[in-house]
Amino acid sequence: MITLTLLHPVQSTPVQSWSFEKDSVIQIGRAVENHVVLYSAVVSRYHVELRQSGSQWEVVNLGTNGTYLDGQRVTQSPIADGSIIRLARSGPNIQVQLASTDAIGVEPRSTQADAPAQVPPSELDAAEPMTDLPEPQAQASQFRELGQHLWPPHISRESSAATCEHQRAEPDALVCIDCGQPLNVIKTVGNYQLLKPLSRREKTFIAWREGHVVVLKMLGPASGSEHAELLRTQAQALCQISHPGMPKIYEAFEWQGQLFLISEMIYGQNLQQLVVRQGALPESQAAAWAVDICHLLDYLHQQDSPMLHHGLKPVNLIRPTIPHGLSQVVLVNFGDLWEETEDMSCAAYMAPEQQEGKSVPASNLYALGATMVYLLTQQDPDAFYRLGNQEAHLAVVDIPNLSPEMAQVLVQLTHPDPAQRYESAVAAEEALKVLA
Repeated sequence: MITLTLLHPVQSTPVQSWSFEKDSVIQIGRAVENHVVLYSAVVSRYHVELRQSGSQWEVVNLGTNGTYLDGQRVTQSPIADGSIIRLARSGPNIQVQLASTDAIGVEPRSTQADAPAQVPPSELDAAEPMTDLPEPQAQASQFRELGQHLWPPHISRESSAATCEHQRAEPDALVCIDCGQPLNVIKTVGNYQLLKPLSRREKTFIAWREGHVVVLKMLGPASGSEHAELLRTQAQALCQISHPGMPKIYEAFEWQGQLFLISEMIYGQNLQQLVVRQGALPESQAAAWAVDICHLLDYLHQQDSPMLHHGLKPVNLIRPTIPHGLSQVVLVNFGDLWEETEDMSCAAYMAPEQQEGKSVPASNLYALGATMVYLLTQQDPDAFYRLGNQEAHLAVVDIPNLSPEMAQVLVQLTHPDPAQRYESAVAAEEALKVLA
């Protein structure tokens, strides 16, 4: 067995691990078909291979930016137990552990170390009663996948029932740090074991499958209404797209009459946490992150059927611990992509037309402007709402310490009339680049 552990870039502590028992060739790179997928600008699509010959493993460089073994650049070299592989001169570090399968006696796994949660504790509601989730049953006919299947090809398509008997190092751990098996499973949905609720209202959970920690979201009934058919169609479309500014969507599936979405778990600090801890951001920093968000919004809006995110706000924007392509922030919670939310915490970030259930691409630009207000002031946007001739509007003129240039951008982003906002995410991006 060989175990690869991604190390934190500063603290050198474990972030994520992968174990392989039967594979004799392990591929590492940015492309989703690799055994180990790493999002970093310096990592090539197919950066490195680990190859087994008898009892010996060796590393083979494939990437243009080079591969380093224990600090020395190599083209092809044997690997020793405990060696550290670095992808490119400034890229991610991976520690190698070699052990015999007989000595370990566990299934291959992937573990997540003590990284910050995707959603802060302040955003977590008490565990939602699970009575509205279907009871687990064994009928395979009730588990049906939709759209393109994006799980890496070496991962089993069937769920594991292994039981962990190791001593608990951390009482609140979700998975065992020794064998990678899930602890304190709430419920089983299809091939996934639910470990922890992320939000009561949104029915979102941290889940586990075959050594992978993911995010599972129940979207709603899989059939029986026009809305259900829309969910199904757009879930299929979502499985076909990929952008560094969003998590990978692994699959959508139907199970016992409900539609579920599985996405990548993004570890890091969300922008609400960051502002609470560090204070309001400089205009240049807020603008730079807004540029990244515009790049993602343009990608979503340019799909054959434009995709809108109905929950764009600071808590859904993550500064990832592990680099996620060139994007400095990642927009999560894509289960809200189609469904109008009744969550009142979103109201201050929602455009007037979105609150009336008539979202358009420009609605996302309004949410971006409202998010920037929070980043620049450390106050929710509703602190600056004023009653106009007919309805409340965001009064940018009341926001203190804004430069005239930033004030003008925010005025256009948050105009009550969507036709008066920037004509596209690209146009907003160009205006923000001047301020970044």
